[in-house]
Amino acid sequence: MSTPVKKPWAILLCKFSDDTNDPATTTIRDLATQWRASASPEFIAGNLNNTWDTDDRTILELYQYFFTPAGIFTHNVTNYFYANSHGLIDVSGNKVFPITLDITMAEGAALAQTPGGKAYQDMMFQKAKKVLKDVYNVDWKNFYAVAVSFQSADYGAQGGLNYDGGPGVFMDIRYVKNNGAGAWAHEMGHGFGLGHSKTDGQLISPCSGGAPDDYTDPYDIMSFACDQYSPDPNYGLKGPGMNAWNMRNMQGLDESRVWKSSTTNSFSYRITLYPLHMPGSPGYLAAEIPGIWGNSNYLVEFRVPKIWDEGIYWPGVIVHRFENGSSYIMTGTRGQKILRVGDVFERGHGPLSRVKVISIDDVNLSAEIMLCYSPYPVSNARVKIHFAGEALYGTCDPGKPVAGLPSTFNFKISNLICDLGYQVIWSVSGASPVSGQLNSAMEFSIVTPNPFIDVTVSITVIFEDGTTAYDAYSFNSIPAQFAQWKYFICNLLKERLKPHPWWEWDPAAIREIFNEYSPEERRHIEQATERLFGAIRKIEGGRK
Repeated sequence: MSTPVKKPWAILLCKFSDDTNDPATTTIRDLATQWRASASPEFIAGNLNNTWDTDDRTILELYQYFFTPAGIFTHNVTNYFYANSHGLIDVSGNKVFPITLDITMAEGAALAQTPGGKAYQDMMFQKAKKVLKDVYNVDWKNFYAVAVSFQSADYGAQGGLNYDGGPGVFMDIRYVKNNGAGAWAHEMGHGFGLGHSKTDGQLISPCSGGAPDDYTDPYDIMSFACDQYSPDPNYGLKGPGMNAWNMRNMQGLDESRVWKSSTTNSFSYRITLYPLHMPGSPGYLAAEIPGIWGNSNYLVEFRVPKIWDEGIYWPGVIVHRFENGSSYIMTGTRGQKILRVGDVFERGHGPLSRVKVISIDDVNLSAEIMLCYSPYPVSNARVKIHFAGEALYGTCDPGKPVAGLPSTFNFKISNLICDLGYQVIWSVSGASPVSGQLNSAMEFSIVTPNPFIDVTVSITVIFEDGTTAYDAYSFNSIPAQFAQWKYFICNLLKERLKPHPWWEWDPAAIREIFNEYSPEERRHIEQATERLFGAIRKIEGGRK
């Protein structure tokens, strides 16, 4: 694994000049009491819950626990980015600086209206950074990014790459207390260069505030608050985790734990994935397969409802691509965004990329998946029926079904690019199946009729992608007498005393073979042999 990159944030805990609350002594419960006495019912209902009334942490303690290693045993942002970057992004150098601005609350409210928006936020960044320099003699450029967070209710909740010249987040205390690493990991993700997560092909979002297709990946933090977050006792909410493509984009994916094919040609592999955010697991944490139709490569990950992903309903496999700063979750063949056992993601018809979930182990937290790719146009698979031979005759099998005996058939599939699951359906005309067998088995046996009856054995193979393949094997059986003669000749050839010619074969060996047959079988062999030699004599006579 690569060496972690230190990317500390300066957390500027701001208050206006006429705010009498000291962050080192004022508790969250004190704030709740003040707000309940002065704020509107709508504000109270939308921002205060019962936990505010019993929270004895000071404002400064809340920020220290949430942003720095002081809260190492809680679900704070330090732990979030460590787990969701495979330890490659280190924000443990975060520092909290209480800041008193040189403007009053009323003046701040006026500026929030005019100029308002991003201009207002940049102005607050500039004022807070000036205090950071003047009071603490600290240059904000010593940090990767800056967060400006008011201890009073302020205006806006955004993150990005450019707040007064650098990455930053603008979000007040309510988002620390109520939304925790759900909201803050999202906005800090913007500070690390991530866009809102999206869904491939989905143009309408249930959440507002971004582009029409934003916030549509329920399994990624960059879709807050339309993702599957979970409650947290210390900071209100947490998670979910970050998908593999977003981790890669912010240089937080351990590429040594990503399965990658060693060839650009066709491949089909079964591999085991372990949870993306549990790097202590023994194997691959993600897999990469080629993108189709101009897509980036796809990253395949396994997620389980644990820790940051506790809000995810069940374990499953997820596929993403990346484009223009945003990840896109890819849907399966049934439109599902998370793949369970038997589910398939597939794109293209050649080139083609395909993922199938073979199994999920809920105890050992692993998923077996099938990865398949072909750069060539894909044609339908073909099936061919083969006569399996008559077991009675062993290595001297006559090569065709014998009248009166059970005959067994099997099949081979060719041109199968991916290891597709399938089911088979056997049928027969002109003969009867052997009693008790299934017509969906890998072999099919019939009771072979006499040679005058035309027989056709057929098979239909139905693949899991909906395609089918068909083959038929038509024949007339051979009489048992002819099969016995061929069996006799085969055994004679096996007993031949090389290099002697056939007329010098050992008579005792021939008698031993011949004595294995019944009198009736010997008569059939004698008659067949006489006919054979009669035909040879005619051929030889014609050559005189």
